[in-house]
Amino acid sequence: MLENIIWILVFIGLTALIGVHFVKKNPKMLWFVISAEIALICRIVLIYAIYSNGTETSGTDGLIYHLVAKDIAIQIKSGVPIWDLDYKFTWYTVLIGIQYAIFGVNRYAASFFNAFFSVLTGFFLTDIALNLKFSYKKSAFIGLAFLFMPSMMVWTTDTRKESLTFLVSVVIWHLTLLLLKDREMPRHKQIINIVIICLLLWISTLLRLYMLVTLSGGLLVCLLFHYLKTKRKFSLIFGAIVLVFSIIIGITTVISNMQNYHALPKAEIEDAEGIEDEVDSIITIILSKDIPRAINGFLTRPHLEEAANITDISGNFALVALVQTEMILWYLLMIIAVFGILDALLKWDPYLLGILAFIVSYGLINSLLSEEVADTYYRYRAAIVAPVLLFADWRPLFNHVKSVLSRRTLY
Repeated sequence: MLENIIWILVFIGLTALIGVHFVKKNPKMLWFVISAEIALICRIVLIYAIYSNGTETSGTDGLIYHLVAKDIAIQIKSGVPIWDLDYKFTWYTVLIGIQYAIFGVNRYAASFFNAFFSVLTGFFLTDIALNLKFSYKKSAFIGLAFLFMPSMMVWTTDTRKESLTFLVSVVIWHLTLLLLKDREMPRHKQIINIVIICLLLWISTLLRLYMLVTLSGGLLVCLLFHYLKTKRKFSLIFGAIVLVFSIIIGITTVISNMQNYHALPKAEIEDAEGIEDEVDSIITIILSKDIPRAINGFLTRPHLEEAANITDISGNFALVALVQTEMILWYLLMIIAVFGILDALLKWDPYLLGILAFIVSYGLINSLLSEEVADTYYRYRAAIVAPVLLFADWRPLFNHVKSVLSRRTLY
């Protein structure tokens, strides 16, 4: 118990330090930092609720990753090098295994890390909004909507990889925006940021193989439109580096890990072995899909009547009602985001178009490859919640249309 209290105090302190730095840049947003601390504490309380029946029996994927990580910790302590570790499922289990090897096996501590990663994501997401020249109020709303959304809390408190996946994605887009905005950034800082982005692309690929396609694809769309709009050679150089590095990651990481990858669907193919058969299996699955229905499922499930069938909350009226309420809010969010998307298209905003490409590609891949189960759609869709929030405002489009109409009236 004392060990857990120390971990909690450490993460509360780290959040406060980050908050102090954030407030120095944005003096009007002290209340946002206080809210972020509250979001962290809520996650800590939820962690204790989730593990009320024990850390060795609670959870689904999170429990599996925890058990694998314990085995990895044993390997590390026995002298096995990091690059020779035998592990299943995802590289995230290696990360937890390293933590267990250094600090001892403690699933609470691993979950505290995830809760902290989630709060960090909220800070970076809010900073993106501020750098896009959104108002303090709108930027804070975006960050807090992400931090306090019930499903976001659930996915980022267990020992799942979602929290780290969200953080890596948002940091990539945060660094990209800084590179595009700051024309006076010293060359060495530009190089460092691009190297970090490429490193994070690799890490995101280790977490989920298809993230390479969605993130690098979104970045390339962003940089292409940025070059067409500004004619900056830097955009082409940046894009070329991302493309080359993505090809290298594709060859060295995606292809080598594709065979028997746990998250990829499998069709019934006799004597299936090798990459070609893996690809054939995926194509067979895609061709068998009702694509419009799959896309609709990814975006809208669990439907309100399906909430009661979610295994983890079945029979709990309060939690079922909470999920149903969140789904109604998600439907409203998607409708409002359409206006923001139209505004980005009309203004030909390179950065937001890149994020839109990420949302669309991620949505298509998961629609076509995910198991058609409401719980699965619900969890996988969580990765696009943060970027969708950036579009959720009808006012810029209305103001833009009003401005255009006014100019036409004057002439």
